[in-house]
Amino acid sequence: MKKEFLSAVGLLLSVVMGVGAQAQDPAHSTVLMGTNEASAYSDEKVSLGRDGSLTYVDCIFSRIPYQLELKVQPWRRVQQEVRAGNMAGFFTAMPSPVFEQFASLTNPLVLEKWYWFSLPGTASAEELGSIRTGAILGSHQQQWLEFNGVTEYLAAQDLPQLIKLMLAGRINTILADYGHFAKAAGSLGVDPADYRAQFFQYVPLGVYFGHHFLEDNPRFLKLFNQQIPHCVPEGFSLTPKEQTVIRSRLRDHVQSWQQHSVLLDRMQWHYEQPALTDQELLHRDTVWREAFNAGDLAPMLELQDEQLTGFLGLWKTKVSYVTEIIITDKQGANIAVAPYTSDYWQGDEAKHLQAYTMDTGSWLFSDVLYDQSTRRFQTQISMPIDVNGQRVGVMTIGVDIEKALGH
Repeated sequence: MKKEFLSAVGLLLSVVMGVGAQAQDPAHSTVLMGTNEASAYSDEKVSLGRDGSLTYVDCIFSRIPYQLELKVQPWRRVQQEVRAGNMAGFFTAMPSPVFEQFASLTNPLVLEKWYWFSLPGTASAEELGSIRTGAILGSHQQQWLEFNGVTEYLAAQDLPQLIKLMLAGRINTILADYGHFAKAAGSLGVDPADYRAQFFQYVPLGVYFGHHFLEDNPRFLKLFNQQIPHCVPEGFSLTPKEQTVIRSRLRDHVQSWQQHSVLLDRMQWHYEQPALTDQELLHRDTVWREAFNAGDLAPMLELQDEQLTGFLGLWKTKVSYVTEIIITDKQGANIAVAPYTSDYWQGDEAKHLQAYTMDTGSWLFSDVLYDQSTRRFQTQISMPIDVNGQRVGVMTIGVDIEKALGH
């Protein structure tokens, strides 16, 4: 299969400035990409070799039969070159209906966490139309402002300049990635207590490849996306402050659910049942997976606690940012889920292994992962379930992070 694929790739056109002769050796097909050189967080121009997105792109190209050729240009010029078919693509970029007119976006390489930053006591970000804001020239935040009709803003070359403008009172707020802002503020000696941070949204950044290039290389986008998991970290962790915010908003709901008589009664009943053998767990997991893949609900329903499953659906609808609830028993097997998970046994996953042994009342936050199909950022929060002083199982709650933090 691999040999046949490489032979097919050898028939594709090489891309040099978007136009090239037929490649004799697919391993030497050159793809001309554009990027801009401005650093998002420093007043020192960072060499491309230190840029995280370039590291990821380099890694991906090392795993496919193409060679990367990079050209650094102003952001708008890069986009014009791709639109005209003179370049294959550009990076990194956020999803944009403007770019979609002439290019297609890959799966995310970078997940940015955007906050509004302001001085204590200033106007809130909701009053964007009436406050003075700033943006880095050529940045994703500048694009977002312009996409949303905000034309009155002060532009600067980098974040340290914007922070100085805010401290001087020339602007009231800055829209920036949380990590970038913290690094820039730290370089200026600005203490976190001296500014206010208000969560706005997560932003996935990827690579746009022009339609001209993809028409000539129809397998390229799929091939590129297949290599992303091998080169890009899968997720990122919530900050302690973000975990505290989510915990405070969910705490009352969780306590109510875990103290409900139906949960307590059904968990106690399941705890008292004989443990399943490894063979029985494997069989049930196989039946569940096959049914899930086939879209057949009946086999999954038979493996669930009907009474508790009904309550889970009701509980889930009470909180808009809860995406799923999973109840597992002492072995990590599903007792009730809403909606259905892709597998039956969770006993070999951290959400059961770690949560089952934690102290009562502890919460385990997973990394934040991005679902490409729904464009949703989600974390799973797992916590032990106790009945009459006995550890009987685990509750896992899926949370839409953007909704939870922006609630």
